[in-house]
Amino acid sequence: MIILIFQIISVVIMFTFVMFIHEFGHYLMAKKKKVRVENFSLGFGPEIFGWTKNETRYSLRPFPVGAFVKLAGEDVEEKNGAPDEFYSKKWHERLMIVVAGPAMNYLTAFVIFVFIFSVWGIQYQRPMIKYVEKNLPAYTAGLKAGDEIIGINGKKIQDARIISKVVKTSLNQKIIFSVKRNDKVFDVEIIPVTDSNLKQVRIGILYDILSKPIVVKVGVTGALKESVEDIWFWTVTPLKYLYQKIIFLEAPSEVSGPIGIMQAAFVTTKLGVKVFLNFIAIVSVALGLFNLLPIPLVDGGHIMFFTIEGIFKKPVNKIFLRYANSLGLAFLLTLVVYATYQDIARTRSHFWKQVEQVK
Repeated sequence: MIILIFQIISVVIMFTFVMFIHEFGHYLMAKKKKVRVENFSLGFGPEIFGWTKNETRYSLRPFPVGAFVKLAGEDVEEKNGAPDEFYSKKWHERLMIVVAGPAMNYLTAFVIFVFIFSVWGIQYQRPMIKYVEKNLPAYTAGLKAGDEIIGINGKKIQDARIISKVVKTSLNQKIIFSVKRNDKVFDVEIIPVTDSNLKQVRIGILYDILSKPIVVKVGVTGALKESVEDIWFWTVTPLKYLYQKIIFLEAPSEVSGPIGIMQAAFVTTKLGVKVFLNFIAIVSVALGLFNLLPIPLVDGGHIMFFTIEGIFKKPVNKIFLRYANSLGLAFLLTLVVYATYQDIARTRSHFWKQVEQVK
């Protein structure tokens, strides 16, 4: 029971933390640009207690999953023209305040990744083959489940991602794979082809994600480099996923909402500190990325409108802005409903129980 309570508290802390640092980014930049911050609250709901300092009300609220910052005159309909209001600042100053939230999420994720790699080392996905698809080059070359790829073109390989990169850039080109099978090592030649279904260059193998990973200790330089690569990966991968769904006119069935993220976070609390910290970093990147998308009402929408203002030297029309925000709200509500539906569907299919049982 005590462990369960600790896990629940850990999940709440995670959500509060990633949202707090996002709002803290807005807060810091607003202060730097001399915009009056009316309220900076941890949690939602009625105020439990708080204090006022330098015209800012700091408060703690009963629902601790999140945080928010209220800037003076941040609503274009409510601005009075005071010099310390948000919309009284130049477009590029407002842009910097808006960007600071996602930027803080990315910075925090970077620091967490550096800490993980510095303490525990870099963990690579072992290139252990779990499944070989028929009628694709790997199957024709004789690769089997249980084989481990240990080299490409004479170079030692420890990370499955490197193999994927080489394959994707070697369409119709011969690649020599060094393969380990039952303590024996042999070479095979494989020529990647385009998968007509996925529209990707492939050889037709799936890796065993449950195989024992390869851990390599690195110094500070290695940790910094790997952290940048991880942030790039967790930024580009969701964008590629959305792009593919749009191209093929498919519903993004793998998207998760608050329920799914909480369930995933709860599972990671059982897998150790390193896994939980890694998950926090990934969620922080996801929150920063989502807020950079050009959707009205979120930071990305403001970035888009302020950039347009800077290009055309005049603010976006208020009526257009009002309609755009209404559409943005409708889109966000639809997204939340759809993502929640997917979360519930995964729960009813016992997906998360299956994940927890994986060893």
